[in-house]
Amino acid sequence: MKEVFVTVGGIVLALALVFGLSYGGYKSYEFFAPKYRAVDEKVFEQSEQYNQGMVRDLSELQRQYVTSDEAGKEALRPIIRQRFEVYPENKMPADLRTFYESIK
Repeated sequence: MKEVFVTVGGIVLALALVFGLSYGGYKSYEFFAPKYRAVDEKVFEQSEQYNQGMVRDLSELQRQYVTSDEAGKEALRPIIRQRFEVYPENKMPADLRTFYESIK
């Protein structure tokens, strides 16, 4: 009878250990995931590809705005403001900064 209790106790202890390790892994992920995500985002925003792509997109929006009629300009203005607001002005070329200031 004692052997049964030892076996059942061992199984319960093993299950508790597995549950505890799983729970600890989850709590660790919950704590560290936002920090990893913040670092990934910062690295991404400093990458050359991101910056070149944003400047290219903003330049394309500027071109569309300049070539549009008045109704088109009114429709594009909120889109352009939103896109320009997410990109730091100090990273923009001078012509894009001037353009953004003119449509604020």
